[in-house]
Amino acid sequence: MSLTTLQITDFRNISTATFNPLSGLNLICGKNGSGKTSLLESIHYLGLGRSFRTAQSSCLIRHQADKFSLFAQIENSDGYYIPVGVERHMQGALRLRMAENDMPTIAEIASLLPLRMINSQSHQLFELGPSFRRKYLDWGLFYQTHHFLLLWRQFDRVLKQRNTLLRDKHAKNEIDVWTNELVKIGTELDALRRDYIKELIPFVEKAAHELLGLSSLNLEYQPGWDESDTYENILNKHFAEEWRAGYTLYGPHRADLLVTIETLPVKHFLSRGQLKLLICAMIVAQGMLLKMKANNRLIYLIDDLPSELDSEGCRKLITLLSQQPTQMFITAIEQDVIQKIAGMINISLKMFHVEHGFIEPCE
Repeated sequence: MSLTTLQITDFRNISTATFNPLSGLNLICGKNGSGKTSLLESIHYLGLGRSFRTAQSSCLIRHQADKFSLFAQIENSDGYYIPVGVERHMQGALRLRMAENDMPTIAEIASLLPLRMINSQSHQLFELGPSFRRKYLDWGLFYQTHHFLLLWRQFDRVLKQRNTLLRDKHAKNEIDVWTNELVKIGTELDALRRDYIKELIPFVEKAAHELLGLSSLNLEYQPGWDESDTYENILNKHFAEEWRAGYTLYGPHRADLLVTIETLPVKHFLSRGQLKLLICAMIVAQGMLLKMKANNRLIYLIDDLPSELDSEGCRKLITLLSQQPTQMFITAIEQDVIQKIAGMINISLKMFHVEHGFIEPCE
């Protein structure tokens, strides 16, 4: 998939703009506060139905406007153009359109427009809790496994129901009905994650070697319970503990992905700059796997790349990305570093300048 046209109306400081990117590398330059990141944010919202900067959609609507709208043309792998659109009102109403039809949820558009963000918050993958690493795994499964979203929603629904019964101290026989469902769905979800990691590891190793020269990286999946026993037995053995706690203590909702070098967590082994490159390697690896498994190209949104990586790190990352059939959107205050790299590796480049919310292609 690739984005061929994007029309933005009243999003952040962008009053109105039409953006026609290249299928390869798009460099977006401008001063701080000019609207560079807002442009990336609009693409992110179009593809995922949320911002990477705020949970309040009303903050995305331009001052004195009552709604924002995003409209795009997406070219799929067969060369067909699919129109998609998102409109969010100040009062909260959301309208989603794809191929001239209203969509009930963002999932349909998201499945059409796989994208990944690399920015200053990407370090959360290593430095914050397991939920960030579960999201990393589940992102890949959403695009690669058609029934994953339905399975995840079923697990979430059953987990909430079981937790409600545990919290309200219902009898065990009442809770067992939901425990059995949780075991069935949770075991299937766990199997999907294990298979995904098994397929992903060679691509992570390849990307980590190319970006950092690492050859001893280890990824270990922890399912959320003691693997020496089945999930069913674990829940039965620990029922009294969970009943006292008032919620489910074991299961895929507690899973984690450990990333280590010589048994040490990478955040204790690598420098800050190396960690940034490793995060990039893990994200790029997902794009490689997606291409192989689903013949789908990933869109990368990279915010202020030269401030996140030194020039050599930038060169390695762009070189690695250029080896994939991918579309890239990179923001930078100055264009020289990215231009020089594009010339060195002979990759096509289209530049845009953003100032006061206006987007202009550079000749």
